[in-house]
Amino acid sequence: MMRPVIAGMCKMESLKDGALDLEDVALMNDALDAKTENEIRSNAARKE
Repeated sequence: MMRPVIAGMCKMESLKDGALDLEDVALMNDALDAKTENEIRSNAARKE
Protein backbone atom coordinates (compact mmCIF):
# COMPACT_ATOMS: atom_id res chain seq x y z
CA MET A 1 0.00 0.00 0.00
CA MET A 2 2.83 2.39 0.78
CA ARG A 3 5.15 1.55 -2.14
CA PRO A 4 3.62 4.16 -4.47
CA VAL A 5 3.88 6.79 -1.74
CA ILE A 6 7.51 5.94 -1.03
CA ALA A 7 8.25 5.96 -4.77
CA GLY A 8 6.71 9.42 -5.08
CA MET A 9 3.87 8.29 -7.35
CA CYS A 10 1.20 9.66 -5.03
CA LYS A 11 0.73 11.33 -1.69
CA MET A 12 -0.45 9.64 1.48
CA GLU A 13 -3.31 12.13 1.65
CA SER A 14 -4.66 10.79 -1.65
CA LEU A 15 -4.90 7.33 -0.14
CA LYS A 16 -6.55 8.57 3.02
CA ASP A 17 -9.09 10.93 1.43
CA GLY A 18 -10.27 8.40 -1.14
CA ALA A 19 -8.88 10.22 -4.19
CA LEU A 20 -7.19 6.92 -5.05
CA ASP A 21 -8.74 3.49 -4.71
CA LEU A 22 -7.27 0.00 -4.49
CA GLU A 23 -7.30 -0.37 -8.27
CA ASP A 24 -5.13 2.74 -8.58
CA VAL A 25 -2.72 1.40 -5.97
CA ALA A 26 -2.59 -1.97 -7.75
CA LEU A 27 -1.76 -0.30 -11.07
CA MET A 28 1.02 1.72 -9.45
CA ASN A 29 2.40 -1.40 -7.79
CA ASP A 30 2.34 -3.23 -11.15
CA ALA A 31 4.26 -0.36 -12.72
CA LEU A 32 6.82 -0.43 -9.92
CA ASP A 33 7.21 -4.20 -10.32
CA ALA A 34 7.76 -3.79 -14.07
CA LYS A 35 10.32 -1.03 -13.47
CA THR A 36 12.23 -3.22 -11.01
CA GLU A 37 12.15 -6.21 -13.38
CA ASN A 38 13.38 -4.06 -16.27
CA GLU A 39 16.25 -2.73 -14.15
CA ILE A 40 17.25 -6.27 -13.13
CA ARG A 41 17.21 -7.45 -16.76
CA SER A 42 19.12 -4.38 -17.94
CA ASN A 43 21.80 -4.86 -15.29
CA ALA A 44 22.10 -8.55 -16.15
CA ALA A 45 22.44 -7.77 -19.86
CA ARG A 46 25.22 -5.26 -19.15
CA LYS A 47 27.16 -7.90 -17.22
CA GLU A 48 27.04 -10.41 -20.10
